[in-house]
Amino acid sequence: MKKIVVTALVLIMVIGTVGCGAKKEDAAIIGGADGPTSIFLASKVSDPVVSGTWQTASIGYETDGDMQPEYYVQFGDAEIIYGHMENNDFVPDHFDSISLFEELKTGGYKIKAESDNGVQYTYQSSEEDADILEYYETWNEDEFSEKYSGGASLSRCD
Repeated sequence: MKKIVVTALVLIMVIGTVGCGAKKEDAAIIGGADGPTSIFLASKVSDPVVSGTWQTASIGYETDGDMQPEYYVQFGDAEIIYGHMENNDFVPDHFDSISLFEELKTGGYKIKAESDNGVQYTYQSSEEDADILEYYETWNEDEFSEKYSGGASLSRCD
């Protein structure tokens, strides 16, 4: 089990080192399906509340065969901006609304967000590493252990 966890962490670090040279851009957004990693009608790109570009631990593949995170993420003051990279530029795909943003006493963040179809989820800084935001598909902290998703959690790229 330890080998699997260590291998996953090494893979995340390698992809983060290779794939994260992001710029923030405005973009037209199309509507879409369900879940926090689906496409929705966007509002606006706003000033960041959490600096940098982040990436999911889950891996997707591009048509040319390059391995990339399923999503790259940036945080505005009112929304979480999900996107992808094209020529080292961050290109927004969809936005979810931030319902609560809190700086934790330990120096990390807790961000409660909601998708257009009502999926409520929380990103919270890992106790072990401030450059990891753990994903929970709930706002209720009593359900965190049941609703945790390592593949949807984020690591800081820059």
